[in-house]
Amino acid sequence: MSSMSLAYRSLTRRKTRAILSISGIIVGVTMILVLLSLASGTSASTTNLLRAAVTAQITVTNSTTPQLGGLTGVHIPTGGGQFTPPSGDGSFFRNFSSNGGGGFAAFFGGGSTIPESDVNTIAGLSGVYSVSPQLTSFGYVDNTSTFLYGVNPSSFTQTTTGIDITNGSMPTSTGQVVLNGVLAQNLGVSVGDTVTLSNNSLSSTNQGKSFTVVGIYSAGSTFGPESRSAYVELLDAQTLANKTSLVTEIDVKVTNPSLVHSVASEIDNALGGVTATTSSGVANQASLSSSLAIFFIVIGGVALLAGAFGVTNTMIMSINERTREIGTLRAIGAKKGQILRIVMGESFMIGAMGALAGAFIGIVIALILPYFSSSVSSVSFFGGSLGSILGGKLSTALTFDNIFLSVGLGIVVGVLAGVYPAYRAAKMNPEEAIRYAQ
Repeated sequence: MSSMSLAYRSLTRRKTRAILSISGIIVGVTMILVLLSLASGTSASTTNLLRAAVTAQITVTNSTTPQLGGLTGVHIPTGGGQFTPPSGDGSFFRNFSSNGGGGFAAFFGGGSTIPESDVNTIAGLSGVYSVSPQLTSFGYVDNTSTFLYGVNPSSFTQTTTGIDITNGSMPTSTGQVVLNGVLAQNLGVSVGDTVTLSNNSLSSTNQGKSFTVVGIYSAGSTFGPESRSAYVELLDAQTLANKTSLVTEIDVKVTNPSLVHSVASEIDNALGGVTATTSSGVANQASLSSSLAIFFIVIGGVALLAGAFGVTNTMIMSINERTREIGTLRAIGAKKGQILRIVMGESFMIGAMGALAGAFIGIVIALILPYFSSSVSSVSFFGGSLGSILGGKLSTALTFDNIFLSVGLGIVVGVLAGVYPAYRAAKMNPEEAIRYAQ
């Protein structure tokens, strides 16, 4: 009779104890699978929430340093500090606004461009969720100097979370403009009115182009460059600035915060002459998802460890009860290796049966848990609702990796729990075992 057959007979002769041992593994595997599913689901939900809530995580710009067009009298302190223009006679800003605002565009990052075709290259990289091109230029709205931002509204909103529209909407076609609230107030215009946009001040030779105001937005400040700004379709901005198929920056959002730095490196390697700058808050976003996953895995691991101690205890007690049996087997010629295989076979069967049963129960719980949590979240509880306690509907995600990991851990724990009892049984002296059991 084989070692596994003897191991199976030993388990069936002690059904109650075997069932208790298997139950310990079942509980551990069930808990770790459910918690892994919760970790995966929560991580995915957190990633989606972060993706929707945070702005672009990578900004791609021209790698060359913008020049100030030969302007003099400019002081930009190193290591941080306040920008100090020359004397307050207004000549600095008049010079900055000359040549179609090239000084302004250069100083605020709009002087160097990159090909718009780079958008397709970046979008094809692994880990990229969305890409939005932008052209920043200096122009005029009704002869008032203004910063013009050309964007593709749909990708811009998806990638950067958009702007705070207080009235109206983003442009849906060319010939439409969204004005900053301060600028709109200064111009005395509102949604539905028509304004004239141009790249230079209006003259007999420069009549500009008429745009319909479709939205008013707030930049959160009534001072600074943003107080004189407007958003138009990218094609309109390129036409006004005479920069066909060019953009000043490309904003990138990744599928997972943990991929930001690797995607940025891929962009640098794939494109020449650009710099991919990552957001300073990326590390916090990535650590949030990983911390939740680690928390759930640790709890599941503790449950599985408790099951391992139960199996070990059961196997040791089984060996003590079978001292005479083991001694008899050794006396009739059974080798130490055979005794070892019999006991280890029992441990393997306990681990395998417990792991498979636990995985099945874990899958069922993981599937019904979101529906259960959703139904009980509205139940009244001490004057409140369970929804606030549960944080709404729980999210689980079953994956083959988590199922295989849970089953594998259950089997490994069962086998390891039998190592010491098996070693102890194999080392048993047959004469002393028989004498001890009499």
